[in-house]
Amino acid sequence: MPESRKFLVQCMLALAVVAILIAVPAQAQQEATHSKTGYRFSYTPIYQFEADLDGGGLFDVQRHFLRFDVTRFIDRQWMVGLGLSLDYERWNFSAIEGLAGIDPWDEIVRPGISVPIIYKTASGWRWMAVPRVEFAGASGAEVDEALSYGAVLAAMHAVGRNLMVGLGIGLFDRLDEWEFFPFLTIDWRINDRFTLSNPFQAGPAGPAGLELTATPNDRWQIGAGGAYRSYRFRLDDTSAVADGIGEVEGWVAFLRLGWRFTGRLRLDLNTGALIGGTIAIDDENGNERGETDFDTAPFIGLTISGQF
Repeated sequence: MPESRKFLVQCMLALAVVAILIAVPAQAQQEATHSKTGYRFSYTPIYQFEADLDGGGLFDVQRHFLRFDVTRFIDRQWMVGLGLSLDYERWNFSAIEGLAGIDPWDEIVRPGISVPIIYKTASGWRWMAVPRVEFAGASGAEVDEALSYGAVLAAMHAVGRNLMVGLGIGLFDRLDEWEFFPFLTIDWRINDRFTLSNPFQAGPAGPAGLELTATPNDRWQIGAGGAYRSYRFRLDDTSAVADGIGEVEGWVAFLRLGWRFTGRLRLDLNTGALIGGTIAIDDENGNERGETDFDTAPFIGLTISGQF
């Protein structure tokens, strides 16, 4: 089955899940409104279309992102939570000439867990700490050799009724390589229709991005934005670079069309491109074994999300 057709099948399955979720009784949703504990989920299948590697060859990627978050309000100041994530990628290489002349990997899996802790002050400050542990490896990679860990720290302050701004830092051990990055945090309700905010959570893959959102009515939303992303993952001991490390990085630019079809469920169509992308492989000691840039890679995806 062609890869694009597989992606369409995945989208249809995702829509079937939506139909089931819509059947949740309205009374149960109303009861959840008064709870101090909140639950959020999202599922995103993405197909990245075929792109040329500068070193020779082609590749395309199927991606699946699953998120589930629980938040608990202890009181008016403290909130704690638990975040679970699972990322799965299926890579298809063909006519490879660079990177040792072989298909570097087929599948990448990245399950992770985080514990966000947020403290709000009466003076308008919001402090956040999010420790996180993540497995990042190709199929067959050893668990103890594929763990990344670290934390995100951030502080925001209210500047008027409609604007919160601040700074954050991330510090992560990404498979024998420590990385530190600062990022801007913002939540700005420009007017009744436009908002500027961070659409992505900061983590091992990079800092949060920025998105400008237009809301013409209560049902529809249009967004545009971008982010920088870079992630590393362990290879298995049977690959051409046994127990090596793969890395993918680039800038993501996207457009989003969202539709809220109930008070708690929404559907977003995402499209955009990975720009200035690079693929690299290091050996188990961190010595570079191969690197190649690739052409702009367009993608299309669907996000189903809800809260209860």
